[in-house]
Amino acid sequence: MITADMVPPNLLIDKLANYIKENVKEVQPPEWAFFAKTASYKERVPDDLENWWYIRAASLLRKLYKEAFGISTSRTIYSGLKRRGTKPPHTVKAPGHANRLIFQQLEKAGLVIKTKNGRSLSPKGRSLLDKLSYEIFKGLVENNPSLKKYLE
Repeated sequence: MITADMVPPNLLIDKLANYIKENVKEVQPPEWAFFAKTASYKERVPDDLENWWYIRAASLLRKLYKEAFGISTSRTIYSGLKRRGTKPPHTVKAPGHANRLIFQQLEKAGLVIKTKNGRSLSPKGRSLLDKLSYEIFKGLVENNPSLKKYLE
């Protein structure tokens, strides 16, 4: 069985973000998402302004595939260096508001559930990631036939 760990993350996140944008109506960016930075240490708004919300949702789903975590851990995952002029930069946690809203939307869609350890993928979310991973892997096999043995 092909899982989300067996395919390149960038291909999985792109395909999952497109799937979420087209098929999951519960996940919609709020109005402020089109002109807000994603963190205080960022200098500009995201380059892919139309899709960054869906890309973040796909990224969170992929991270949840490995283990359950909460908002605090998601803030650490998306942390970065804050430039402070001539002083040395400091690592700063990302804000949790966007991640919290995405988690709530994914819960309404039935892809994520709350657990004692934070949030975790639901069986529906796990099967979605496995299905998309299988489709990506089939595309990779067409370009590299030596991978065909893994499909059996």
